[in-house]
Amino acid sequence: LDRIFPGHEYLDSQAMKDAVYSILKSYALRDKEVGYCQGMAYMATLSALFLAERDAFRLVVALMRPREEGGCGLREMYEPGLGKLQDMLLDLDSCLETFLPSVSHLFRDCGVLTMLFATNWILTLYAASFPTVMTCRLIDIMLSEGECTILLRVALAILAVCERELLQCGDTEEVMSYLQTKCYTWTTEQLRAIITKGQAIRLADWLPTDKEKEHDEDEHEIIVRVALGVAEVVGAPIKLRLVIL
Repeated sequence: LDRIFPGHEYLDSQAMKDAVYSILKSYALRDKEVGYCQGMAYMATLSALFLAERDAFRLVVALMRPREEGGCGLREMYEPGLGKLQDMLLDLDSCLETFLPSVSHLFRDCGVLTMLFATNWILTLYAASFPTVMTCRLIDIMLSEGECTILLRVALAILAVCERELLQCGDTEEVMSYLQTKCYTWTTEQLRAIITKGQAIRLADWLPTDKEKEHDEDEHEIIVRVALGVAEVVGAPIKLRLVIL
């Protein structure tokens, strides 16, 4: 918990850490299969920021609960093996290749795997890299829509907005540096515009057919398994280790 919002006047306080620990421990006892996964602490921390501890726990449960039980389905993303996360990364690659081919080609030419930056974005609900106001809005949308696809749609919106500047990058280091620092330059209004753009994306229009998707799965599995070595070279978050379990 010491790595969650370090230096923040309130979110990094001992009182907040105690509340977040209690929420996460309670959830781990409630759902022993998932237990705790890196990234969940951000969701718990922001829930505790606005709600009493008991209500914050209920919010975490609602976000994690499977869709068929009236929740948002985040649980699948944090299950052992992170299968849902891998599916979302595969969908992100497919969407880029179809609708942002110039960005897809840039990543391929520079050896940039989307998992190197998007894993951090999605697992932490964007809270580790973007202002907290963005994550709060995304939580609102997930509760309203009853699903978590907005996390993928916003990633697409971010890359679409950044397309012109990304294409000025010449290698892996430049691309990763841009993606890791650009988020800090956006105003609240710009972030709202990006989220609105993400809401307007219909994944059914962006994703390939089931047959085309199945054809790419084996190759994507290999990429995921070898990505750890690349991730360590560029200094990606250590939570990427969980992807290959």
